[in-house]
Amino acid sequence: MSIPKKGSKSAKSASKESERLKDSVAPKSTSSNPRVTTVIEFMEANLDRKISLSEMAGVANLSRSHLSHLFKTQTGLSPGEYVRRLRMDKATHLLATTLLSIKQIMAITGYGNRSDFLRHFKRYYEVTPTEYRNRAYIAKRRQTNRENT
Repeated sequence: MSIPKKGSKSAKSASKESERLKDSVAPKSTSSNPRVTTVIEFMEANLDRKISLSEMAGVANLSRSHLSHLFKTQTGLSPGEYVRRLRMDKATHLLATTLLSIKQIMAITGYGNRSDFLRHFKRYYEVTPTEYRNRAYIAKRRQTNRENT
């Protein structure tokens, strides 16, 4: 599965980015293996720190290679790519709904290195986190203005 590229975004679509990413992260199989579900829940609960494949395999009580194969079969993504997408989803939600600094959002989403965070963010959204936040703010203001008129 290729990474969904987000084309140039208008302010209207900025607030929908989180939903679009969440849809792209969702498992493609409706009858997910309970071990994969357990690993996904583990990922979601530990986004604020580095998670190794060995750790995920331990949670599922599988070897690393078996987990990787099973995970990719169930979700269409490797465990590492899946956790990156979860982190980006959380980052976009926080950017659009809070006034937390980029550094705080990096910590909450498990990034200790600013350049890694920026590289991954631009890879998915083709804008910087600051640009994303500005567009989400503009979209929210427009929506509020429409509701008030």
